[in-house]
Amino acid sequence: MSGLHVQGKLAVAGCLLKELQRALVITTDLKAARRVVPKAAAAAFEVSEYTAESPSSPLQPQNVVVLAHDLAQPSRVAAAMASEGRTVWLLMVLDARSFLDEWESAAELPLELREAAKKDVRAHLPEQRPCVVLAESLESADVIALSHVESADPDELEMLEAMLNELNPSATVVR
Repeated sequence: MSGLHVQGKLAVAGCLLKELQRALVITTDLKAARRVVPKAAAAAFEVSEYTAESPSSPLQPQNVVVLAHDLAQPSRVAAAMASEGRTVWLLMVLDARSFLDEWESAAELPLELREAAKKDVRAHLPEQRPCVVLAESLESADVIALSHVESADPDELEMLEAMLNELNPSATVVR
């Protein structure tokens, strides 16, 4: 699961975990991952942190949810998980309200995030602009979940969906 919109990514992860009912959650942020695990069924979920370049699991549970670093290269994370014999689906979470602004922005990622990412092997794209990080995530995604569609401009939402279809025609876009 990837995306620059952290809160949206966590919200979708929480919904996904409720549906799965049992899973191993591999994350770069234990505190955030524990917040999304359904409290009523916490015993059915194992949460572990990955500190290497890509996550791996010594266990072979039926469901594994990886909450990757914000600047991770999703295709690299997926390749690491697939090498363990798993079927892998990449989910990208996009904030429909701000995606087009982020995509067109010439701004760099915040200095604090870039500096921290340089020291973190889990951040594969520390020197890239937001549009490059977004493009990498979008082009490798199997499913693209749009958050906050109810407050997005309808014309921009239509343009966004056309753009997503052009960048990755094989991805399923979910509102």
